Amino acid sequence: MTKIDGSLAGVVVTQTRIAQVDGLQGLALIRGYALPELAARCSYEEVAHLILRGELPDRASHEAFRRELTDHDAPGEQVLATARGLGRLLAAPEALASAMALLDEGEARPPEEQVVAALARVPSLAAAVAGQPAPEPSWSYARKALAALGAKRTDAKAERALEVLLNLEAEHGLSASTFACRIAASSGARAGVSLGAAVATLTGPRHGGATADARALLLEVLADGDPAGFVQRAQEQRRRLAGFGHRIYKVPDPRIPPLRAAMEAMGEARLLPVAEALRREAEARYGARGIHANIDLYGAALLDALGVEPTQYVAAFALGLAAGWLAHWVEQGATGRLIRPESAYEGPPPRQVPR
Repeated sequence: MTKIDGSLAGVVVTQTRIAQVDGLQGLALIRGYALPELAARCSYEEVAHLILRGELPDRASHEAFRRELTDHDAPGEQVLATARGLGRLLAAPEALASAMALLDEGEARPPEEQVVAALARVPSLAAAVAGQPAPEPSWSYARKALAALGAKRTDAKAERALEVLLNLEAEHGLSASTFACRIAASSGARAGVSLGAAVATLTGPRHGGATADARALLLEVLADGDPAGFVQRAQEQRRRLAGFGHRIYKVPDPRIPPLRAAMEAMGEARLLPVAEALRREAEARYGARGIHANIDLYGAALLDALGVEPTQYVAAFALGLAAGWLAHWVEQGATGRLIRPESAYEGPPPRQVPR
């Protein structure tokens, strides 16, 4: 009998040269480099160059790549006006998903040019959807992201802390949103449309929407004032804790240490001590079962410290994921194959249409 698992757990659906994630070993690599080390030492532009072009850039290549992003960061006014209109009509995450198709601007370009142009425009498009002024084209990607998200803190330490988060989210294997992007790409869909499918998938509470739930949990624990008692009550009530557990990692999430260090360097993060206390208490009770804090918990603490509204949390993660999504769009498109799985039918047997 055919084994059916609608979640595709353990099913290998493609080969990739982009990332390797091993949840039992706590391993996360991008093209052979340890993701936590990349996040701690590199700019987002360097990480994006590695993801999209296969190697970390030298100084000259880094500057050239930044110039490319600056040159392409020019969505037309009609595009920005349409994105602003979507932001007024729809909830922020859904508006961003819809606006992604505008990245293409109807231009026919080789894939390598499409991905750079699309990545360059993501912050400006996200800003328009959120009703924020367009970031300056010459700014770093992380500073553009701060502006697009309407962050209240925009100092250098805040910018670097957000950059670490963007780096950690930039590529992480076949997440649900990345797979959605590859499905769209397999049909021949263009880059912006494929990113729209990815963002739409990211909006769900089991994926990118979990970060807002994690912030709500942290605020609840902060108000309660007793992390140990809170976790004990949650265990007795069989309550699921947002920001804990991961489909892949059965060991501590390796992305947390560099993010925590960046937040400590930034300072004034009211929910970081709460996250740390909650992590310790929860892992003492659930760690033996492979349930550990994940990046949503600390991402929520950082975004709260930056003054980003929860309605923009999906956008915050989409800004990081954009480079990885685009790399998968290129890789899947190069296979020339449509993703088309089969299903096991369990409905009524054949029957006649009544006269």
